Amino acid sequence: MCPMQYFIEYNLGQRSPSNKKADKGTIVHKVMEILAFIKLNQQNNNRYFEDDIIGPVDITNYNLDNITERVYKYYTSQFTHHKWTDRDFKDCDKWVYKTIDYADGMFDPRNREIVEPEQHFDITIDKPWAKYSYDTKEGHLEGQLSIKGTIDLITKVNDDTYEVIDWKTGRRLDWATGEEKTLKKLHNDPQLMLYYYAVSKLYPDIKHIMVSINFINDGGMFSVNFGEPNIFQVEMMLKKKFEDIKNSQNPKLNKSWKCTKLCHFGKNTYEGSEHLPIVEYREDQLTTMGENMTICEQIKHDISIKGMDNVIDQYQAPGYNIGHYKAPGSAE
Repeated sequence: MCPMQYFIEYNLGQRSPSNKKADKGTIVHKVMEILAFIKLNQQNNNRYFEDDIIGPVDITNYNLDNITERVYKYYTSQFTHHKWTDRDFKDCDKWVYKTIDYADGMFDPRNREIVEPEQHFDITIDKPWAKYSYDTKEGHLEGQLSIKGTIDLITKVNDDTYEVIDWKTGRRLDWATGEEKTLKKLHNDPQLMLYYYAVSKLYPDIKHIMVSINFINDGGMFSVNFGEPNIFQVEMMLKKKFEDIKNSQNPKLNKSWKCTKLCHFGKNTYEGSEHLPIVEYREDQLTTMGENMTICEQIKHDISIKGMDNVIDQYQAPGYNIGHYKAPGSAE
């Protein structure tokens, strides 16, 4: 949505706190992950497996409500910047059942043949345009662009076909444009195309890959078939994004109503932090003259005065590694 927001989060390592709706979605995702591992261990004739949150699970003797409650308690104890209520638990519990009951249980992980739950990928783009070379304060850095991510679930339809399943608890919107994601738009959705691209690289012998996304609370399941031409389409999409980011010396600050409603950096200042806030002295800015600049306005201001390298030296979070990948569901 905003190059400046991207720069602050991914170059400076200053992460905005998660919102409660997203964290409730994380809880539902974790329950689906556990159900998928229950089925996977059933396929592999294992009676027990160890979950990183709720501990040992006996696949012959478990209680779904108990799993949901334990997952909920774990995440609410980690995400303490929210005020959690009984209503929040009821929402999570309802969304879990809404997910597994959809289409008579068609997308309940326990009713599928599981290939891999929470499939991680780290794929290097072996193309000339994907090379990078930078001088940093830690030394020279060079290599090839890699894409990293996690896919909710991969299931087997038949010997030639895998289906990616992704769950969303939020609205079916493109938050950058505000437009509804129709089936036509989903055929060009960057996330879904990346999932197809990743699975095609991870499982090169599989001929057909479907990508299904379930908007649990806003329209249900949508399934998209991608094919060989989409490989090139994804790589061209990545190339454009990569070159735009690589060549940016002064990230654009996209000013809109979203700044003060949706963006942590557009709603807050550096007051009370280790960084000295700057008082706004210019007209026609997000911040009123005489008030402390918002975080994004201050970073934009300092880039224009000091340059990007100096801003990174001054504002980058201590110990931040620009190559670090935070997996979904991580409470770090």
